[in-house]
Amino acid sequence: MLEQDAELYEKVHIAWLYYMENLTQSEIADRLGLTRLMVHRILQKCLQEGLVHVVINHPQVYCQTLGSQLEATFDLKNALVIPSSPDPQVQKRNLGTVSARLIGRFITNGTTVGVGWGSTLAETARYLLRKNHDNVTVVSLMGGMIKSAGNNSYEVALQVAEALNAVCYNYMAPMFVDTPEDRETIMRLRHIEAVRQLARKASVAVIGLGEVSAECTFARSGVITAAEVDELMRAGAVADILGNFIDLNGQLVDVDLNRRVVGATLEDLAAIENVFVVAGGLRKAQAISAALRSGCVDYIITDAETAEQVLQLNRAL
Repeated sequence: MLEQDAELYEKVHIAWLYYMENLTQSEIADRLGLTRLMVHRILQKCLQEGLVHVVINHPQVYCQTLGSQLEATFDLKNALVIPSSPDPQVQKRNLGTVSARLIGRFITNGTTVGVGWGSTLAETARYLLRKNHDNVTVVSLMGGMIKSAGNNSYEVALQVAEALNAVCYNYMAPMFVDTPEDRETIMRLRHIEAVRQLARKASVAVIGLGEVSAECTFARSGVITAAEVDELMRAGAVADILGNFIDLNGQLVDVDLNRRVVGATLEDLAAIENVFVVAGGLRKAQAISAALRSGCVDYIITDAETAEQVLQLNRAL
């Protein structure tokens, strides 16, 4: 037997013992007179050279594949994709559960967390593990709505703060004001400037996304008018990030609303180290694609059908 044949035989033998007979690397080393490190390196070579293929037989594997594609396409730190559900409420709950688990790992003593708004984020807040952190600060990243529905910016921020045993700060102002001049006046107020400064210290931000349509949450809640929705659509807006309306390429559109929104800017958001977007459902696909192209997002938590559509939309651009 040639030396190279003997080496190949040894590789196959070790792989068989490890993968088929379930021996540990230490047991294989003892049996064959090798060190554990040598066995480990041989098993690594088996994988690298294609002698062994590992197959994970579960539907979640497809979700992992979609996540990897999103990461590569949009230069993300991580994309977490879950199976889609035909029930929108179940899907929101599932997104909230998995996002809370992931985001919770980034929150330690002294962390400042910026928080957006929306029903999916309310689910994330609901499922955050209750921990007694020290010196954690939660700050809302935008003004609020007049109507309380459990998904308002100050409500979501308060829910997150309660879960994290944190101090909570809110913009005590509406999401949108009547004129750009009103916005400038409000943003110069001392308590608003204090909140802005806190938000700039955030190392974690958790936000949702809105689509632009007659049925979007802003329109249905009366925050913006039908005429303003029409103006946004004519300008090419497909999404809002914290009330900042962007086009398919993730760029701000030239509309009056963008000069009247009270809250963090896209530049503010891009300066935060870890920005998580939690959003799902096919109607949000275009909005997610635009947001991922904005350069403001580091992590996306979404569902498989939506991830597929986002990747397809990006290929078409």
